[in-house]
Amino acid sequence: MMTKLREMTFIFIWVLVFAFVGLMVFEWGMNFTGLKGRSNLVGKIEGHKITIQDFQKEMQNAYIREKQQTGTEPDEEKMSQLRDQVWNSYIQRILYAKEISKRDIKVTDHELFLQIYNNPTPDVRQNENLQTDGRFDINKYHQALQNPNVDLSGLENYYRYMLPYQKLQEIITAAVMVTEEEVKAEYLAKNQKAKIEYLHVPVSAFIKDSITVTDREVEDYYKNHKEDFAVEEKRKLNYLLFSTEPSAQDSQKIYNLAEDVKKEALAGGDFAQLADEYSEDPSVKKNHGDLGYFERGRMVKEFSDAAFSGKPGDIVGPVKTNFGLHLIKIWDKKVEKGQEQVHASHILFKFTPSALTLENAQEAAKNFYEMAKDEGFHITADKLKYEVRQTPEFAKRNYIPAFGIMPSAVEWTFKADVKDVSRVYRAKKGYLVFELAEISPAGYQPFSKVKEICKNRLVREKRKEIARKYAEGIQQKLDTGQSFSQIMAADAGKIVVHDSTNQFTVNQVIPKIGRSPQVYAAAFTLEPGKVSPMLDTPRGYYFIKVLERTPFNEADYKQKRGGIRAQLLNTKRQKFFSKWYENLKEKADIEDNRDQFFSS
Repeated sequence: MMTKLREMTFIFIWVLVFAFVGLMVFEWGMNFTGLKGRSNLVGKIEGHKITIQDFQKEMQNAYIREKQQTGTEPDEEKMSQLRDQVWNSYIQRILYAKEISKRDIKVTDHELFLQIYNNPTPDVRQNENLQTDGRFDINKYHQALQNPNVDLSGLENYYRYMLPYQKLQEIITAAVMVTEEEVKAEYLAKNQKAKIEYLHVPVSAFIKDSITVTDREVEDYYKNHKEDFAVEEKRKLNYLLFSTEPSAQDSQKIYNLAEDVKKEALAGGDFAQLADEYSEDPSVKKNHGDLGYFERGRMVKEFSDAAFSGKPGDIVGPVKTNFGLHLIKIWDKKVEKGQEQVHASHILFKFTPSALTLENAQEAAKNFYEMAKDEGFHITADKLKYEVRQTPEFAKRNYIPAFGIMPSAVEWTFKADVKDVSRVYRAKKGYLVFELAEISPAGYQPFSKVKEICKNRLVREKRKEIARKYAEGIQQKLDTGQSFSQIMAADAGKIVVHDSTNQFTVNQVIPKIGRSPQVYAAAFTLEPGKVSPMLDTPRGYYFIKVLERTPFNEADYKQKRGGIRAQLLNTKRQKFFSKWYENLKEKADIEDNRDQFFSS
């Protein structure tokens, strides 16, 4: 058992190292040729330099972990997400380490012992060698800890890393409290139920075509609500994209490869083995290219048409779809429940640019940049017969329209002057050089642009005012003792909606009403049988009568109170700590150069 425990400990420690000492991922779309002649820094965080070599080591680890967890090759979108995780992990670790040092947070040997002894990790708890009758046995765990043959240095290192972080969390969130009122409110929100009858005067019942607004009213509305139409500073870029789409030669190589693999399959090669070797479908590791049975229309049209055109034993293709080229092996056909089905496998070949295509695009971009920074963007573009394009206006976010997340390029955009030329940036679609085209300063949208919006809002306000007056008439009738039924009988215009609900809690959406704080408040505070005053909601006006409400169960509350308090406290602490961290991150000195190295 000790051997197995040592193996378990080793595996567990490395899982923890991956998870906490660095989220790490392999390169995808890496701009290797772009390293020449420029900095190898992916970024700087509070003065700490992150080199591309260090970043790539962490990328490699996260890439491996992702493959182990999913059993599939991460696609480009997933790799982009993993790069973000790696980068954010760097930021988090460096900022936490700085705070831990600043606050002089330390871990004693005794604290370390208590943590290891009393708080076995989930992975340890799940180890079969430490279980009795399928349940974790703390005594077996303690025996294992006392065995001198078990190397616990990795576990010790893990806790030495984690405990200061836990202490930091405890210090930051020490003032977070949960009141008895909050606990009781949470209990009631989950457990107390109400059932109501209601009258609803909907705004939508009053036809907007019958409502008129004057130009003067619209202008006054704009003046009185001008802050609603405030706009941030926006900028517009001219750009040249030096595409890294596969060239005709690149595509022909893929076609040739597909034809060669087809010949091998027709000559008796095992299709599943060929799929394992050549297919770029992420699911191939699990299914070896086998798609099982499928009906017409389940796959993209080109693929489906080709699959259903063959007969069992045929190898169809290569067939081009938006995913790439496919070789399709037809295994069987059948009709089930009146639907024709085909059992097929496929091998996917993706169209990807060659190293030469990537290098040519990059060199063209660099040459253009060198000329444009001296001669001007448009003059150089005209001379080299390039077509200049333009982005829409955009505010200062992390992304550029059509090209996605490019923080460094955005940073340059909002520091540059009109006609400044940027350096070469790498994007998913290719290499980019920008020129700042226009600056639209912060201000207000002109009245001409928002006139219709103002008009529609005014119409809505007037409709709601009509609804309010109608509802006030109902209020007067209710005040004289009329019932809901009497009011409905007198509603000649069929304006009012009369309905009731099933039981609901505060945490549930009320059918036909939605989430209305006003209705919830009345439903859970009014005495049963009483009618509420007029309730003003965005959808119109309500009058509700509580038909029934479950009473507060003191005994049940006392039983659940501790768990609710712990859950609320944990949630509040997490939110508080997250907000504290985001504030810390916002103030930190962070330089992000990832878009110099990666395409997305």
